[in-house]
Amino acid sequence: MLATVGTARIPQPLRVYSRSRKREEPNVFDAKLTPYTIAEFCQAMQRNEVRVNYDYQRSPKVWPAAARSFLIETILLGYPMPKISLYQITDVKTRKTLKEIVDGQQRSMTIFDFYNGKLRLDRKALPAEAAGKIYRELEEQWQYRFLNYALSVDLFIGATKEDIREVFRRMNSYTVPLNAEERRHSKFQGQFKWFVYRLTKRYSQALENIGAFTEKQLNRMQDAKLFSEIIHAMSKGITTTKDRELTRLYDEFDKNFAEEDAVEKRIAKAMDFLLEYKSLHQGPLMKPYQLYALVLAIMHSQKAISELQTAYSFGKKRPSKDKVLENLARLAAAADDPESDKKLEKFVQAGAEKTNVAEQRKERFIWYCRALEDDMP
Repeated sequence: MLATVGTARIPQPLRVYSRSRKREEPNVFDAKLTPYTIAEFCQAMQRNEVRVNYDYQRSPKVWPAAARSFLIETILLGYPMPKISLYQITDVKTRKTLKEIVDGQQRSMTIFDFYNGKLRLDRKALPAEAAGKIYRELEEQWQYRFLNYALSVDLFIGATKEDIREVFRRMNSYTVPLNAEERRHSKFQGQFKWFVYRLTKRYSQALENIGAFTEKQLNRMQDAKLFSEIIHAMSKGITTTKDRELTRLYDEFDKNFAEEDAVEKRIAKAMDFLLEYKSLHQGPLMKPYQLYALVLAIMHSQKAISELQTAYSFGKKRPSKDKVLENLARLAAAADDPESDKKLEKFVQAGAEKTNVAEQRKERFIWYCRALEDDMP
């Protein structure tokens, strides 16, 4: 319906009617996108104008240091972070307006703690100039970037608790269900989770370039699954790794992953080795289930992994890189055309079905070790 004022026609508020046609008052709930710089937001928190409402806190646990450091790293690097939601309350007697944090409490407190010098960044944080530092130890340019970072804030005005509950129900109804990797990286915030994250950050583009994963698969963290399974084999031996086994791995090393530096160096050395053989890229050996066995074989050939010794023990013979490439190319040809080389029938069968079962994984691993030692039939 339009009302006329002079010659102008002004839209009237939409009225909502029940099925009984009884007229109801229009909903006055309003959500306004309200920008804050971190400096403005933290100053409002200091004045207690913005405060946490623990009724909305999803978990009483405080984020571990690694997760808190990662958030500040995200800010310093200028990447976007999820919205913070505030619920505005006005006391008509005191005429004061307060804002309660209903979503984003952990993020808000992490930012506030860093602002107040109560949070030190991880020693491996980015940018390198900020690693291991608290706010006052940052160079002025990084302090400026932090203070002027624009927070995206939804401000709920005139809302009831029922309105806020409905907001989050509706938001969650549009969320794509998390897969196993995404659930683990949402649940765990300790040392191992962030180690796997750094591996994916370092190698995701390379894994796409060689044909291991598509962009969609990388977005759903399939590279994190691959590295987790490789590390699981280094620690437990080659097994059938289901969701629960990988979850146990994250839990075991959540608080302390003492082998982090050693494992990182071994994976880096194996990946460098693999990336040199460009003629194999985009081929059948770059499929994730093949890469699992191939990367383990490369690491084992470079320095024996005790948990893999029962599956294959290397001798002292080490062929040239050209010979290794020839052997791997032969395996790739057989995987591509099973009838081309009957001597490699067991290798082909191990990659034809049940590719993530322990027996087939071990068989492929043995064949890759043989190729790296030039012990092919």
